[in-house]
Amino acid sequence: MSRLILISLALASLPATAAVQTVACGSGGPLSLVQNQLSALSKGDTLAVTGTCAGGTLSITGRDSLSIAGLSMQGDLLVSAATHISFSGLTVTGTINVRDHSSLNATNTVLNGGVQVIGNSSVSFDTLTITQTYDPNSTTAGSGIVCLQGSDCRFSTTNVSGTPSGDPLSPTIGIQAASASRFNFGSGRITGFDQGVHVWNNATAFFNPDCDSLVIDSNKSIGVYVRDGGTVKLEGLTPPISGSCWGIVIIANNGNYGLLAEGGGLGFLYRAQVQGHAIDGIRVQSGSVVKVRSSAIDAATGTGRSAWVKSHAHLWFDEEVYGPSAGTSLAGPVCVTNNSSVDTDNSSTQFTTITNCAVTAP
Repeated sequence: MSRLILISLALASLPATAAVQTVACGSGGPLSLVQNQLSALSKGDTLAVTGTCAGGTLSITGRDSLSIAGLSMQGDLLVSAATHISFSGLTVTGTINVRDHSSLNATNTVLNGGVQVIGNSSVSFDTLTITQTYDPNSTTAGSGIVCLQGSDCRFSTTNVSGTPSGDPLSPTIGIQAASASRFNFGSGRITGFDQGVHVWNNATAFFNPDCDSLVIDSNKSIGVYVRDGGTVKLEGLTPPISGSCWGIVIIANNGNYGLLAEGGGLGFLYRAQVQGHAIDGIRVQSGSVVKVRSSAIDAATGTGRSAWVKSHAHLWFDEEVYGPSAGTSLAGPVCVTNNSSVDTDNSSTQFTTITNCAVTAP
């Protein structure tokens, strides 16, 4: 008898087997079907969804360790105070909002809208396609990815496309990192916004492509904008490089500026091609510093120069362990004004400096 009791107690202590539940929305079935089924899930369970669900907001609040597969929805997805939430094969027409110390992992996601991550939350997206249209009334106001308030945001194999706002006071931004957030982005493309990337207010953003390259192109005014204590690093793969694994950074045709650093912002470029801008490939001003390695900066179409360094700023070419033979090529001169400087260290980079800048840009 005592043996049976011990066996019963051992079985009772084993974890419950995770369940797989299903929801069939059909064509435009109510999103409440998914909401109701989520409420019935236990920790570790999986919900498999078929069809397309529509209407309202799907809220995952205060939950832990749930997996959702195949969800296609029209409406907003809210994850709040929820941890270890996983999605696979997710399609959303609306906004994904992750907040209040939540954690989310998603693979193979298609989003017609934007992502906002706030409140010390963490997200990881692998293979994400975002198509965003300008909507001043939406949570993200036409921007693609917004990572704020100490959050940790990671994206790989991600393509983000949008449209300009038409209002210079309310620009759309492909990727915005601010308020001491940490942002990581691998290979992909950011295109079509007013600004491709905006990093500010003590946020740190790393753009490190793998075998495929990172392209920031065809944004209306600025490719990459870093300011107010933000740090942005756009760095391609280190040698050895193979023909099948190239991994460079391309910043091209983004209106006025390729990289604009001001207000103490820090910018880093490695194996980057900066081309096709009207005023400056690189602009460094107002106490900022930009460091460039093994890159190519063309001459701006409207000024003929590659860079302008102004107002107590510094532009620095340093090849680190790959110098002094490696270097950066500049097709135009570097304009240096207002107690600023440009210099090389352990680099073969050669440049011409001028002090009379032909065009005074905004």
